[in-house]
Amino acid sequence: MHTDLASLLNVVSTIAIVGALIFAGLQVRTANRTRADQAAVTVIQTTQSSSWIESLELIATLPEGAAPELIDESGKAMSRAVFTFNIRLETIGYMVYCRIITLKAIDDLIGGVVLVYWSRAGKWLERYREITNNPKIGEWSEWLADQIVARRTRGKHGSAQVLYRDWRE
Repeated sequence: MHTDLASLLNVVSTIAIVGALIFAGLQVRTANRTRADQAAVTVIQTTQSSSWIESLELIATLPEGAAPELIDESGKAMSRAVFTFNIRLETIGYMVYCRIITLKAIDDLIGGVVLVYWSRAGKWLERYREITNNPKIGEWSEWLADQIVARRTRGKHGSAQVLYRDWRE
């Protein structure tokens, strides 16, 4: 069987195009993985700052479902802690929404912290929205807390020492 030059060039160009598509797909996958890794590092840096930790320490002293008045009575430092924590958590919630970082990664890293925060400061933020007529305050924090609760009710959560007990390098 004789192949002519045109047929041979068609085969070569097809192989080149398929190879280029595979290469492009691998590059996109690598870029997405790099972006996800950078987002995780950003979250870790955010959650390890002294202001984040100090804010969490204060907020954690509040009881679950704290009345807004309790936060008001706790003073300016408590209000500042709620705002400081919320501003950073809003960014993280929006990153999850945009799929820059996965909900699983956030739940694994700080899911419990998110739920502690919202269970203590949520009512105060809801009242603050009403007072200021600004429904956007804390919107991504609340959304993130809701998503973590929903994820956990679907059974996709557990402690690392149990879930990954058999992990090997």
